Amino acid sequence: MTQFILLRHGQTDWNIQGLYQGQSDIPLNQTGLRQVEAVADILKDVSFDIVYCSDLIRAVVTAQTAVSKHSPVPIIYDRRLRERDFGEFEGAFYSRETMVPKIAADMDQNPLTFRFPGGESLMDVDDRARSIYAEILEGHPDQTVLIVSHGAFLTVFACLVTGEPLENRKKFIFNNAEPVFIT
Repeated sequence: MTQFILLRHGQTDWNIQGLYQGQSDIPLNQTGLRQVEAVADILKDVSFDIVYCSDLIRAVVTAQTAVSKHSPVPIIYDRRLRERDFGEFEGAFYSRETMVPKIAADMDQNPLTFRFPGGESLMDVDDRARSIYAEILEGHPDQTVLIVSHGAFLTVFACLVTGEPLENRKKFIFNNAEPVFIT
């Protein structure tokens, strides 16, 4: 049975400012760099066979640092592991008070199918997650796989791994640079 370690990237300035990052390529800030150094220490004695990583810089630096205390571990960069595309909302505050009321209402009424203007719905993210999940299961049976990605993507991916319905994705919380072990 494939085992997973799910790791959200380290902190960015947009995280602390409360901005939608999505697929914008935002780097780690100084706190984020310290966080990923600390996660490298946490994972140094943890065995895993391969790393799958989003191709966005905040995830790339997190993955490369996280494995820095291991003997060489292959890292596969894949855009399917990117964060949800928030379209026109990328760079905007994610506070409901600043949202157009109709958009907030649509998001609340149809959380799985709501698509940000120019972006993705959670069902779109689920399609990406299912695609790469199937490949990983087929290519890495009985191995431990480290997935380095983003908050919203990881909640969807965790639902797949655990068999939880997508509606329950909020039960999974991924803090910056804190590994979550799922079997």
